[in-house]
This record gives sequence, C-alpha cells and structure tokens, in this order.
Amino acid sequence: MAEQYPEYVSRRLAQARALLQEDDYGQMDAAALCFEVLAHFPELKEAAELVLEAFSDPWLIRDNRKAIGRHVDEWDDRPWQQRRRLALSFRYTSRWEGRYRQYDESSDSDDVMPRDVHDMLEEGRGQLLQDYLLGQSRGSEMAWPIFLELFKRTTKPEVAMLWVGHLYADQGYFAESVDVLEMLLAQFPRSADGRRLWAEVRWWRDYQDRIPWIPPRTSTHGRRYRQMMAQIDPDFAATLDDYDAPFEHIPPNLDKLPDDFELPAPVQEELVARVDEVLAALPEADGWDTAVDWSYLDKLESGDIDTSQFPEWAQYLLLEIDDPQQELFLKQYLLSYLSNPPLFDDGEEDDDKSFGE
Repeated sequence: MAEQYPEYVSRRLAQARALLQEDDYGQMDAAALCFEVLAHFPELKEAAELVLEAFSDPWLIRDNRKAIGRHVDEWDDRPWQQRRRLALSFRYTSRWEGRYRQYDESSDSDDVMPRDVHDMLEEGRGQLLQDYLLGQSRGSEMAWPIFLELFKRTTKPEVAMLWVGHLYADQGYFAESVDVLEMLLAQFPRSADGRRLWAEVRWWRDYQDRIPWIPPRTSTHGRRYRQMMAQIDPDFAATLDDYDAPFEHIPPNLDKLPDDFELPAPVQEELVARVDEVLAALPEADGWDTAVDWSYLDKLESGDIDTSQFPEWAQYLLLEIDDPQQELFLKQYLLSYLSNPPLFDDGEEDDDKSFGE
C-alpha cells in the first residue's frame, strides 16, 4: 500500500490472507474483513482485489456453480437470469450481519421494515420480483418510483432506505442498491449498517463481470437458451413464439398505495427498441480471464462435442447410455464438470483430468 493507512487496515488484510491459507472454508470471512476495510477506504484497490482472490478458490467455484445451477442453467443467457445468478451469489457469500435483523425476536419489526410504509414496501418488492423472476422489466420500472415516494413519507427514512438497499442487492440490482445506500449515507453518514452494506454492494457492482463461477454476460438475449431448449424439448421448438412471449405485467394494488400517488407512465416501446438497437451495435467488451473454461457453452450450443477429448472414465460412462436424451444430458453434465478449475497444484493428485488430456 503506497498510501498511508491506519495500522488496523494492514492487520485486517493480513487476517484475510491468513484465512485464505487455511484448509477450512474461510473465503467468505476473508471477504467480509475486506469489506470492513472498504467501508472506510473505498478506493483501496488491494482490499477489493483480495475479495476477488478469495472468490477464486476452486472449491468455492465448484460449490457455487452447483448451487446456482439448481436454479438457473448456465446456458440460459436471458438477461434476467444473469441477474438471478448474481443475486444468488451475493446471498451465498454475504456476511453482512444486518441481513439477520428480521429474524431477531428482540428487535422491533418497525426498526427493520417501517410500519408506516409497510404496504408500499411490499408493493415495491412485488413489482421488483416480476422482473427478477420473470424478466418483466415493467416491474422494476414501477418499483423505483414507489420506493422513492415512500422515503418521503416514512418517519424512519434510514430504516426504509436500508431495507430497500438490501432488497435491491438481494435481487441482483447492485447499481440501484448503491444509489439507495448513497442516499442513506448522505442523510445519515453515521449509519454503520448502511456503510458496511454499501461497501459490499459497491464491490459487486464493480466486479459483477468478474465473478469466476458466473458465465460471461452475452448480448445474445436468449439465443443460446432457445437453441438448448429446442434440443431438450421438441414442443418448445414447435411453439417458440409462445415461449418467447413476455409474462404479462401485474400492476400494483392501488389500495396499498397513497391516494395521491401517481403511477409512472410506461417507457415507450419505440424508445426501448432504439436503445436495444444502439446497444446491439456496440462491440463486445473484452472478457476477463476466469478459472472456468466457459467455451464449453459454445460447444453445447453448436452441438460440436468431441467425446474423444473426454477422460477415459467419462467415455466409459457414455458407452453405458442407450437413450439419446439421457446421453445429451450426460454430455452436458460432463462438459460442465470438466470445465472446472483443477483442485490441486501441479504434482498433486486431481481426479478431474482437464479437457483434452
């Protein structure tokens, strides 16, 4: 660290590095120590990069790929599914203690979710879920003005902003979460919970494209998803337009909103189309190297799978499969499994032979 920082900063980072050297799962605790430092020194690149180093542990990568894969297939390249991967990753790794306040029986619920704007908070959350779970962007458009309005009406704006800031982070909207938390800190600069959460979410906003267990973001807008689903489900290929149709937006319950609150007008479809056109014309951003070999997704999509490159044990498994559909699923699994980073350094035993050996 070229710049002089208080001594405790060096101690915290040293503790984090020590945790990474232990055999036990210390990666998330090491990251939490770094976030404590970043809460007070957000420009300290060393702490931010140490979080990324902690998250690059091969065991952690495997575990998170497996856990997230139970919710979202890695070949699902629809935009909101990428956000769900990020949201799940944040939940699995976060050590922010404020997330447990809602389960603390000694805490007043009004200090977690203000009662005077409870209905508005629930309506905003319901709107946001429509985008998070179903890709209905009108939901997130509606949620933002509802939250901004309730900040003006509540007698506990700090509590409300903290709740909303965590909600946005919990659902993978890191930029929006940072905006809300910076509003909070502008009004309540001594909010320890708000500052600590802000540091963590700000890191996720800046590093979300470098999380090693998450496939790179693409501009294909579901092309790979449609291709894979057509292979898996013949009905999908026959009725592609039905599957591609967006879910209908469910508007907020006006009975739960103030009488004088006006719902925002929807974003014009022509404007959305123009923005999409501009974004599609932009060159692809250079991707970051990660420990996972994500090229396996291209092989899945194209169907160009050379099983002779599989380890011998995997080839024997395939010989036992007679059903074409089961064979396809096994190939998908093997490609994903073999794309993982090695668990051991050179010279140590590793059951997972890398692709091509």
